[in-house]
Amino acid sequence: MHITVRACKVGVLLLASFLFTVGCGSDEASSPPVGERVDPPVAPGSGQPRLYTAPDGTVWMSWLDPVDDSTHALRYATLADTSWSAPVTVTTSTDWFVNWADLPSVRPLPGGRAAAHVLESNGSGSLAYAVRVTQRTRDGTWQDTVTPHADGTPTEHGFVSLVPWPDDRLLTIWLDGRNMTGDGHGQGDMTLRSAVLDASGTVTQRHRVDGRTCECCATSAVRVGGEALLAYRDRSDGEVRDISVTRFDGEQWSDPTRLHTDDWNIEGCPVNGPALASEGEAVVAAWFTAAGGTPRVKAALSTDGGRHFTDPVVVAEGNTQGRVDAVLLDDGTAVVSWLGTTESRGQVQVRAVRADRSLSPVSTLAALPSASRHVGFPKLAQSGNHLYGVWVGRDNPSHPSEVQMARMRLDDGPTR
Repeated sequence: MHITVRACKVGVLLLASFLFTVGCGSDEASSPPVGERVDPPVAPGSGQPRLYTAPDGTVWMSWLDPVDDSTHALRYATLADTSWSAPVTVTTSTDWFVNWADLPSVRPLPGGRAAAHVLESNGSGSLAYAVRVTQRTRDGTWQDTVTPHADGTPTEHGFVSLVPWPDDRLLTIWLDGRNMTGDGHGQGDMTLRSAVLDASGTVTQRHRVDGRTCECCATSAVRVGGEALLAYRDRSDGEVRDISVTRFDGEQWSDPTRLHTDDWNIEGCPVNGPALASEGEAVVAAWFTAAGGTPRVKAALSTDGGRHFTDPVVVAEGNTQGRVDAVLLDDGTAVVSWLGTTESRGQVQVRAVRADRSLSPVSTLAALPSASRHVGFPKLAQSGNHLYGVWVGRDNPSHPSEVQMARMRLDDGPTR
């Protein structure tokens, strides 16, 4: 079993030092937490949570539970109001890559289907692992896992986005380190690749989307009409690591373009990917940057499926570590979340970006004992008039950490 704490070159260490130095000031006052706790059906030591909202409004949460000292289980449960279904185990293993930043997933698909992915160690290097994808049929059976990449190299493959695709297919996107050498993650360029899986798991339409990207920032993709929109952290020859977007029309990917010219030059991966959310042709993109020496969370809106975005608005500045997520409401209002910092503590904070680019006050969904990497990446979902957030924490320092959840009414928080 590989349980790895990633230090992605020197960039994450430099960024942590930088945020500790400058991240204590902000032009936004902290608000008291307004979220109510919702206890998820997880085991002590659980982690790596993700959230999705199904078309019927049911919230899906997936996570990893420790089964014993050498085994983990990928599980999910659904939430209606405050009532949880019984947890379902998708698969278990003794040889997964378990990491604070590269998260497995279980997500609902149309027609009563679902898809999941895990990361399986495939070599002796600490960052040598493969993507393994499984799909649940309409009768509830989970298929054998398949690997969407065919390179077979003992290098890093992860930071996966799964997108429902027509005809019961699944668009799968991942960072691919096949061109890198040295312990699975050394010299050479990280690439961005995709493939389409049919309902039986047959892999088709393999594409290289980008030949040089940031090494370990999460990808984010959404379906917009008949196309997919993808956002990720790019990497130029001069080490500018801004966010790029590209579109897939079912046959090919468009040339990547920068979402906004932040010009963040950093000698290493900041482990801070973007977030996309969509509702029809409306899209929000949220991301973190520390260009110019100030940490900021930014957001931009689109009304044409991500072909054009507004100039970004600064959602948070100064006391933020990024780790963003976003949801989009029916009226075009976006809600963005991020990990805020107050001295040595952390906060899951949220803010609405209205269609006219005006901002609501900042709301605090939850107060955390720290803002360390052990919090993971807080995730956001919306159902009805409630906003849900998950993270990894502990209420008692002597207890193991575990997945925690809070919810707030939208009109008590970011849309009030």
